[in-house]
Amino acid sequence: MFEEVVAMASNLEIAMKSDPELREQAIGFANRLAIIKMMGKVLGVGSAPYFIVVAEKKGFPSVEQQSLAHCLENMLLKATALGLGFQLVSATAQMDDNPKICELLGISSGEWALNGCAIGYPAEELTSSIRPPVQKVISWLE
Repeated sequence: MFEEVVAMASNLEIAMKSDPELREQAIGFANRLAIIKMMGKVLGVGSAPYFIVVAEKKGFPSVEQQSLAHCLENMLLKATALGLGFQLVSATAQMDDNPKICELLGISSGEWALNGCAIGYPAEELTSSIRPPVQKVISWLE
């Protein structure tokens, strides 16, 4: 998976050099890929007790990533309720046509949309979220 991220970063870097609009759109993603390259690993993959890949068969209309997002959101909520750490590994979504990864998963390359997460006990106990009053973050349209 790390090799795929490195290749993705290199290809994106090359494409951004000749396309300023792409550069503007993808700079945040390119920076995240560069950080992964510097670390030498994909966070959560191999360091957390569980790396979970979720898959949905591709179809029409293309709503697989939305379905997978709902699945991952529920996993995040349950992990949090159990006191577990949850790390989205969004680079997994770019791996759906990688033959090695699809073979490892036992699925046909290109037929399934993928996403993934790492779950385990957090290294440090996290502080509680600071949430603003509901009245400040919700507005009603009439």
